[in-house]
Amino acid sequence: MTSWPCMLGGILVVLEATAQPPIAIMDLGPAGSGKSLVELEESSVFFEIRAGLLFIEAKLDGITGRYVVDTGAPGLVINRKPEKTGELSGRGVTGSMDVEEVIVEQFSIGAVRFHKLNAYKIDLGYLEDRLQCKIDGLIGYDVLKEMETVFDYPGRVITFLPLSEPLTQEDKRAGYVGFSLANHIPVVDAQLGKREIRLGLDTGAGANVLNTSLGKPYQNKQAAQGNLRGADRNLRRSAMVQAPVVIEGYEENGKALDYWLMDLSQIRSDLDYSIDGLLGFPFLKQGKWSIDYVAQRIYFWN
Repeated sequence: MTSWPCMLGGILVVLEATAQPPIAIMDLGPAGSGKSLVELEESSVFFEIRAGLLFIEAKLDGITGRYVVDTGAPGLVINRKPEKTGELSGRGVTGSMDVEEVIVEQFSIGAVRFHKLNAYKIDLGYLEDRLQCKIDGLIGYDVLKEMETVFDYPGRVITFLPLSEPLTQEDKRAGYVGFSLANHIPVVDAQLGKREIRLGLDTGAGANVLNTSLGKPYQNKQAAQGNLRGADRNLRRSAMVQAPVVIEGYEENGKALDYWLMDLSQIRSDLDYSIDGLLGFPFLKQGKWSIDYVAQRIYFWN
């Protein structure tokens, strides 16, 4: 059986010794050839924020569980220890882990239902211990690409819209930013000083992240230090800086936000093209926005 080495970014990387949140970004290389069936209907679900992560209830084969909505994940990830090893392997910023690809008979979020859906088994038990909460899995690209997903952070509601769904008078899109896909990760163009950079949009990141080399001009502005621990349990030392990142096409630019510095060299080498950081919870929580993978647009809502 062929072994596929594949990048698993920093699946829920926890910043040790502080109250700082986790980072989630992953890639699993070649996906299975199975074709899932999906039943789409407008549906809204409430979410809980814990450590900067968005937890919702969803059903896997009729069993309700707690899942993280994660635009940094390639698809549905199930928190189970892989039974088969060697067919698919994961590689992250701090090490590697076992992954098993499976087919889920039915997965549903509110009124949205998937049948015969490709999914991945990864043991996230250690992360449950670190965050002191139950994690049944992650909901990523293969699920979210089928619809427009509206994130209302102030209202703590996620709404799934069929791509042909007309807008109501009460909820109008105020503008948008285009994005490209680095594998499955939505990436926006940005500016840091005089340098053009690319940032991945990651609802599974409890913090903003910059590649370590970009933080050098700003390292004296923050003295915060911490350890980043990945799903593989290895530790990496990290520091926090304040950086005035400007997003191309985003009207509310100019505010300096905190970014944790992280070595993204492994992620950069395994993606279709390199990214320079992640926009996580501190950036995304500022309002209501949606993502449409087909149009490759991030919409900002009134």
